[in-house]
Amino acid sequence: MVVSPLDWSKYRALSSLHLNVWQRQLLIGLLVALSGQLYLTLWAEGFRISAAVILFPTLLMILMRDSHHPGTGLVTGVCVLGFRTVIDLAGGMTLLQALTMEYPGGIFYLCYDALLCLLVRDRRSVPPLRLWVSLWLCDLISNIINLFLSSHMQPQGLASPNLLSLAGLALFRSLAAWAIVWGIRGYRQLLIREEHERRYRRLFLMTASLKTELYFLKKDAEDIEGVMSNAYRLYERLEEEGDEERAALALSIARDVHEVKKDNLRIIRGLEENVAEVYDHQDMSLRDLLNILEISTRQFLGAQRADIRLECSCPTDLAVREHYRLLSILKNLVTNAVEAIQAGRGSGTVRVETGVEGGEFLLTVSDDGPGIPPRAIKMLFQVGYSTKFNADTGDMNRGVGLPAVQYIIEELGGTIQVDSQLGRGAVFRVRLPLSAITGGKAS
Repeated sequence: MVVSPLDWSKYRALSSLHLNVWQRQLLIGLLVALSGQLYLTLWAEGFRISAAVILFPTLLMILMRDSHHPGTGLVTGVCVLGFRTVIDLAGGMTLLQALTMEYPGGIFYLCYDALLCLLVRDRRSVPPLRLWVSLWLCDLISNIINLFLSSHMQPQGLASPNLLSLAGLALFRSLAAWAIVWGIRGYRQLLIREEHERRYRRLFLMTASLKTELYFLKKDAEDIEGVMSNAYRLYERLEEEGDEERAALALSIARDVHEVKKDNLRIIRGLEENVAEVYDHQDMSLRDLLNILEISTRQFLGAQRADIRLECSCPTDLAVREHYRLLSILKNLVTNAVEAIQAGRGSGTVRVETGVEGGEFLLTVSDDGPGIPPRAIKMLFQVGYSTKFNADTGDMNRGVGLPAVQYIIEELGGTIQVDSQLGRGAVFRVRLPLSAITGGKAS
């Protein structure tokens, strides 16, 4: 994925500092007036050629996208006229001379904006070709009016060579302004797409994690049901024996467990309603799934991403229907491998390899960490068992990652095998029915 040099959240924060219409118009006027001081004078005194005519339409299309009247052109024209007049006065001209020479430049920007409002009614969705032609016509017609006024309304100022030169100049400047506007729009769309991709990944990973936890909540619900049934049977037996005090206690336990069961079921239903339909009926490419895994692993590693590498191999791409379950398997196995390396020498490589063999999907996750003791391998998939603990607090890991993996694999009709040698890392091999993860589609 391309990493944007400007984080979209920062862009959004900057864009939220909205200027009102008058502030934006004044800002455009001042910027154009300042940039207009870099110019050439051709054909008539007061007729200037400057880069300001590239900046002006760019600002109109970016800052005044909702404008439908030439107010910005009027404000810009006044700013340009005032700025140039002050400079002329400082150079020794009289006020009348300065105004007479500089007013065509102010009229130019008013005409430009008025023509743009007529030619482009919706600046947000104008087609590229129409925008370029409109900018060219605005520049050309406004320049003709400017030259006519600068020539003191003498027809010889509009000679054929001048018109051809004006057309070529307008062509160049309108093309430059068009390129800048579409470049900014393209960059903005790139930022939006990247933000959507980030949100999609976060939602996808969160949903996968919630679905993994749902497995254990459902398992707990079954255990709670068993406890409640046993407590009620104990109540019936004690009541038959005439032990009313203990029977009442057993009934109270059964009622309390029943309340816990109802609360647990409410949580399960609430989670299922929120995640059950999210992308469930959409297939996902296996390579896209591995890409999400790589990005989330880099985020998990943080400062250690240079020390621990994740390498994914996917020679055969698949359309995966059970993408949440497969991502849960991958994420838990990769996280387990990363934590094993962190507990060892602190640097190493985790490899994920996928393949298809006959009617089975093969998944291998290996690492070059410290390995797993033979005694520990037999207990890896027991809920609550963990070889990892916090050295600072002494707290053990809750030990549900690998049991969750085994639960999902068995639910999909597959198997998992672990091989390890101390000091040489560990290898987890998963075999799943291909139809179980693709929804019955051929690879």
